[in-house]
Amino acid sequence: MRYEYDSMGRMLARPGVGDTPRFVLGRAAEGCVWRFRSDLDVDLINRVAKLAGRESAFPFGGEKPVCEPERLAMIGRLLGVDRAGICTRRELVSRSGVEIADIWTID
Repeated sequence: MRYEYDSMGRMLARPGVGDTPRFVLGRAAEGCVWRFRSDLDVDLINRVAKLAGRESAFPFGGEKPVCEPERLAMIGRLLGVDRAGICTRRELVSRSGVEIADIWTID
């Protein structure tokens, strides 16, 4: 809901709204979803999508401790996190005080 998308489902930059991230991974108990910025190379998108598709769902109900996605570091390297100015952020999603999902963003 935060971004506008092109016909391929990729995030578009919106003037005056701030930077559009290169990649977003959302994890919930039901599974994961991910999106890419529209200007990324198709080969890069395919490589990262293969890794994102293997991520586990958000651990809900105390099944295991909440930690970062297993393949996040590898995804970050493919997207250039090692370069200056590119960072990874995490946002927790809660309902009635219970953590139910998280959103990982790579700028």
